[in-house]
Amino acid sequence: MNIKIGDYQVTSDPLNFKLVKQVPKTDDEGNVIEDEHINRFVGYYPNFERVCLALMDHELRVSDAENLAEIMEVLINVKREITSVVSEMKLIDHKDVETDC
Repeated sequence: MNIKIGDYQVTSDPLNFKLVKQVPKTDDEGNVIEDEHINRFVGYYPNFERVCLALMDHELRVSDAENLAEIMEVLINVKREITSVVSEMKLIDHKDVETDC
């Protein structure tokens, strides 16, 4: 599995799901280098559901949310992004499936 969800990349092997975040690369002085990114490891997870929960948790921790309304906005936006990617995956998977009904 190799799925992109926003700035995150989800990969898997037979035992785990791995979540990494793509962040802009900076030089020694902290200046962002155009069009260059590095992958920052977030964690390993036993299933896709836990990856999604970790992604929401990580986005919430790095957000600037200062009240409940802003927290809800962050969580809703992440959920929409995950739902969008999963919906696209379902459409792609079902296009290639032949039925004998």
